Amino acid sequence: MKHDDTTWYIFRHALATRSMSGYGDKILTAQILNEAIPPIESMARYLSKIPESTNVSSTLLRCVQTTEIITRITGKKFLTDSRLNEYFQESFAEFNERVNSWIKDMRGRKTTAVLICTHGAVVAGIKHLLIDGDFSEAQLLDYPNCGELLVIKNDFRIINFNVS
Repeated sequence: MKHDDTTWYIFRHALATRSMSGYGDKILTAQILNEAIPPIESMARYLSKIPESTNVSSTLLRCVQTTEIITRITGKKFLTDSRLNEYFQESFAEFNERVNSWIKDMRGRKTTAVLICTHGAVVAGIKHLLIDGDFSEAQLLDYPNCGELLVIKNDFRIINFNVS
């Protein structure tokens, strides 16, 4: 594990489809489902206890909608960064470099906490790059569900907000 002084709070956008085959032609435009809002509100209440953080989101609508809910509850504003966008129409090498580039920038900020709203494959990349220092294509699907928070600080844990 690569140790640093930052605590990373990483989560996927709220649920945006029930389709078992993915987003189809809505991969870049899907909106969150109303039923998916309560877990994000619960997560926001948890995140409101973090005193200072750098907050960053994908530019895609479902992430922006998710962070708007979190901002409403926490007051934490999110910057958007296209490097956190969905893995789509690029090689794995390009995707890996994009995620690596973003992590290097965040580490350069020397912040104590980073809140990240992004997509499954990006969560997998951040997780493995932070924990293992490496990320492979075989790990693309190693990410938590929507409504779950991945916390990385020396080790990692997942907090599930899908339960009431």
